[in-house]
Amino acid sequence: MKAARHDAAGIKFLIYMVKHLLIALVLTGLVSLPAAANPVRRDHIDVELIPASTSIEPGSVLTVALRLNPDEHWHTYWKNPGDSGLATQITWELPEGFKAGPIQWPTPTRIDVGPLANYGYDGEVLLLTDIEVPRSLPASVPIRASAFWLVCEEICIPGDADLALTLPAGPPAPHPLWSDRIEQVRAALPSSIDGLDVRAQLAGGQEWILSLPRSAMPHSGKLEFFPDEEGWIEYAAPQQTYTADGKVHLRFAAAAAVSQRQGPLTGLLVADPAFAGGQNAAVISSPVTVSESVPAPPPAAPAPAQSQLTLIVALAFAFVGGAILNLMPCVFPVVGIKVLTFVENSRSSAASLRGHGLLFGLGVLVCFWLIAGILLALRAGGATLGWGFQLQSPLVVSALALLFFVLALNMSGVFELGARAQQLAGSVRAQSGYADAFLSGVIATLVATPCTAPFMGAALGFAITQSATVAMTVFTALALGMAAPYVVLSFSPKLVGRLPKPGPWMETLKQILAFPLYLTAVWLIWVLGRQVGVDAIARLLVGMTFIGAGFWAFGRWQSVATSRVRAAARVAAIVLVIGGAVFAWPQADATNQAKPSSLATNIGEWQPWSPEAVVAANQEGRTVFVDFTAAWCVTCQFNKRVVLNKESVQTRFREKGVITMVADWTNRDPQISAALDSLGRSGVPVYVFYAPDSRAPILLPELLTESLVLNGIDKATQPIRTAATRE
Repeated sequence: MKAARHDAAGIKFLIYMVKHLLIALVLTGLVSLPAAANPVRRDHIDVELIPASTSIEPGSVLTVALRLNPDEHWHTYWKNPGDSGLATQITWELPEGFKAGPIQWPTPTRIDVGPLANYGYDGEVLLLTDIEVPRSLPASVPIRASAFWLVCEEICIPGDADLALTLPAGPPAPHPLWSDRIEQVRAALPSSIDGLDVRAQLAGGQEWILSLPRSAMPHSGKLEFFPDEEGWIEYAAPQQTYTADGKVHLRFAAAAAVSQRQGPLTGLLVADPAFAGGQNAAVISSPVTVSESVPAPPPAAPAPAQSQLTLIVALAFAFVGGAILNLMPCVFPVVGIKVLTFVENSRSSAASLRGHGLLFGLGVLVCFWLIAGILLALRAGGATLGWGFQLQSPLVVSALALLFFVLALNMSGVFELGARAQQLAGSVRAQSGYADAFLSGVIATLVATPCTAPFMGAALGFAITQSATVAMTVFTALALGMAAPYVVLSFSPKLVGRLPKPGPWMETLKQILAFPLYLTAVWLIWVLGRQVGVDAIARLLVGMTFIGAGFWAFGRWQSVATSRVRAAARVAAIVLVIGGAVFAWPQADATNQAKPSSLATNIGEWQPWSPEAVVAANQEGRTVFVDFTAAWCVTCQFNKRVVLNKESVQTRFREKGVITMVADWTNRDPQISAALDSLGRSGVPVYVFYAPDSRAPILLPELLTESLVLNGIDKATQPIRTAATRE
């Protein structure tokens, strides 16, 4: 007992020491972190300075990031904000000898608001700045910066903050919280891509065509261009990617005043998916050539005609078309395998036959659902895909070619994976084939999708124009039609009993059926050649040779040699098969080849706003409408173009004698800020009527409609009815 108490006391003491040691370590870590303020909270955004290192090494480069973290659905802006907005600005206050570089801007996204397009960042963004550090440092280094930004949702709110950070001098140590995050941002920054030859043509002063070699884009996709400066392009105009003359072209509208621009066209070219080098965004600087002859884009596809089928007729067509699909050449090789399976199991139990038929049908159904679901999802996302889209991928084509080649080798007798299973009892044999039945259904569907049987075309045309639920119902009918003959056969023992009895002839038939599989592989190789060229065919054929040698070695020595030889043969087979598959895989290079905008209110008689002008107009008995706006405000520009500049609205203003004024808050203006405060607002847009009587200002919503403004005009200009006037 005494020893036990002694041990318990020792354990308690050990726990006490460990606990206090951990506390000391945590406190030491906290002390070692750089002294920095918590994130500064402003309207709808948190901002702070974050360093990549907890200390500064003399003569090095220190990376500091301005972290902007707006609320959900709010955004900030890139260095060129587009049609409206304002770029974030940082003014550094550094000790003597320190030198801050420019902001390193991450790739922006396009933010569409009605007829406008802006460039910015949804959610958190880190703006990196590299600071050159002198060789002589004090023990503690203060780093200060003044940041100015614009954060927008339906309204836009400018903000600013003075931020500070203090770091000790010493060997650099990665910041435990921010170092990895900053490196991730740095790795994703756009940069120049070696060998990316981009040419810019200006056609007739109205359109830009950026052209680059087809090899620069390994996969079919789209391009998007973000200019460094304003005045080059129409931001909201659509940008069209197309291929012509062996090149990839990006076509979009030029700005109205583009003829006044000089120098190369610079900016970011963003690819989705990535360029050949693996980067999504590339910094380009392309000399401009003027040309009237440019590669024409492919003609726009006509709008699909509306199907005249009803759902019942479409389902019937789909079922019949699915059944006929079994007779198409692309499906026949797999059909032969399935029929041979029925012959092999013709003497099995009825339950076994039904199981095989149902599992084959389930494989067809699941594969149809999967392919149809992916197709509908991609079409909903804007992709122009059709039935059989998976065979548009060289990777899928190569994989299927290898699969059918291996199946053909098996049916030719080169190897037998199921040799031991074939020696077992019939019931066990039947069970071992259940997985084969399901996979046969899957494979049959994969190779059937390029085919369109009679009645199928009308049913598919109906399906892709309907809702997802209706479309999936039609695809289900198609799958059931394709699986129906086998399911019916499996549930009809009398029909199966009429098949020839199993015997030696089956081995001959099995080997004969291998040749359609070889032809299927040849067809897939041809498809691959049409997609990516002869080099990919050569690689695939070499890979098939290795794979064939591997399975030959496996089959040659799996049952006639000693265990040591069998083991060596299996190892050689694995190496050859894996090596062949890797070599046959299509290669990546072979698959497919801020200044704020000025306010422009050109319609109507808009006057500059001032408090004195509003008072003077009211004293004259005139109603005043004030547009509190800014060039960087997206909603402001949208409302101006879509509503305020409409002729009907301007006519109503004139008819009612309303004076229209613009309070331009593009630059900071204390008077406008005070006016907004008096209205209970902190950002623009704000639309308000000041009537000449004693009524309170009449505010309109931030997002305008024509009827809202017209009703507001009528309300603001309607005289107040007093008791005297009622009498």
